[in-house]
Amino acid sequence: MLSFWKNGYAGTSIASLTTAMGINKPSMYAAFGNKEQLFLTVVERYVQKHGFPHAEKLMQGSQSLKARVRLYLSSIAEMLINSHLPGGCFVANSSCEYGGNHLPEKAAQAIKLINDNTQSGLLAFFQHEQQTGNLSSKISAEGLVSYLQAISNGMAVMARGGASTNELESIINVAIEIL
Repeated sequence: MLSFWKNGYAGTSIASLTTAMGINKPSMYAAFGNKEQLFLTVVERYVQKHGFPHAEKLMQGSQSLKARVRLYLSSIAEMLINSHLPGGCFVANSSCEYGGNHLPEKAAQAIKLINDNTQSGLLAFFQHEQQTGNLSSKISAEGLVSYLQAISNGMAVMARGGASTNELESIINVAIEIL
């Protein structure tokens, strides 16, 4: 996962993958079939380990909507700048490769599906918040989803470029104030 995250799909060689996994090429092909299948396995693992925990922050019902969105964005920011990870967001990085036609078909579909699921999950969340009165119905739930995705993807790019915790927290503070 870390090899793909750091170097992207196109920039990750079979040799670097087998070295990272501590196996030879025949073992990799026997276990995963090919590089694209390994990437698909990695994408699933990434979502489970690094995606779902952020969304769970939104469901902490005893807190205000602003507090939960802050927890969500702060959770993302912590992952983005974690010194044990390559920096940025694996899905955001892969989305750039997808947009540049640098991913094979199934890999591109997997990244698109993650982005679509994130968008639909956030939309359902904000629509529910409107129904319960925690969010004004005058605010476009769709616009709010796009806003949060722009914030999180922007933070991912900045983190990849070396942004500090303070810089990301400043972005989060402004985002929450606008919310």
